[in-house]
Amino acid sequence: MTTLSARLRRASTMMAAVALATTMAAACAQPVEPAATTVPVAPEFPEPEMPMAPDLTGRLQQALDGAAARGATLSIGFLDRETGTYMGSGDNDPIETASVVKLFIADDLLYRSSRGEFALDDESRALIAPMLSSSDDSAAQVLWDAAGGSDVVGRVAGRYGLPATVASADGIWWNTRTTAADLVRYYDAVLDGTGGLNPADRATVVGDLEAFTPEGADGYPQTFGIPRALPGETVRGVKQGWMCCVDGRWIHLSTGFVGEGERYVVAVLSREDPWYGADGGSAETTADTAVTDDDGAKHARVTVTGALKILFPTGVVA
Repeated sequence: MTTLSARLRRASTMMAAVALATTMAAACAQPVEPAATTVPVAPEFPEPEMPMAPDLTGRLQQALDGAAARGATLSIGFLDRETGTYMGSGDNDPIETASVVKLFIADDLLYRSSRGEFALDDESRALIAPMLSSSDDSAAQVLWDAAGGSDVVGRVAGRYGLPATVASADGIWWNTRTTAADLVRYYDAVLDGTGGLNPADRATVVGDLEAFTPEGADGYPQTFGIPRALPGETVRGVKQGWMCCVDGRWIHLSTGFVGEGERYVVAVLSREDPWYGADGGSAETTADTAVTDDDGAKHARVTVTGALKILFPTGVVA
């Protein structure tokens, strides 16, 4: 039988290819001036002097309209766990989870282990922290396979009551689909203990989310959205997701909790048309799985961050 450690070694093996190319061109007798080009500059979002609506509902509409003008469709869910106040828009629209499904992988393994239904050894348990904090894909693949693949999604969705969260037909973890409303419901249940995790396992998940790293294990920036838009919150736990391209659009998710006592739950999910104004690229230059810090990715991250800055212009929720 293949051991979990063997699967880990295979998952962490990296393939590298190095290509060298040299080109030579003859010098022209007369220098030729390059043709003048106009390079579009991505607009700031929000614009520095943008007047903010006085209420959260008005600012939500401003965020949605501003994102749409940048080629993005947003789904937003927000919960004040102290008052029970919920606000959402497009929050029942399904979207691919990308790496946010790693929450479900960790949750399922910890829950089943605590009940004696799964033998979570020390080596496997050690993979949970990098999977959550640094969004390590290799760790996620090993744990996804060990936990039973797509069955993870069904078990977690059933236990937490997430009606729109479903596994992908292709069995690939990052293609799991969910909604902003389901993610808010999930976080709320994790935080208040009603999802089934015992206190120690809850502390593991919460602590790993609070220990998020500035960059993911693949080098992609993880500070878009909640971390950058809410710097004044002393408590911040996040799980980010990103990938390109699904139906030709960038996918970015910024989800988590902020505030003392994990008071607020936030989920901003975005589909955005690629923007290549500065580097002259195209959709073909963005790989489906490789880290690509091109202008389209930067533009999409700014959109998610900017939407939250509009919602909470002081850098804190309250």
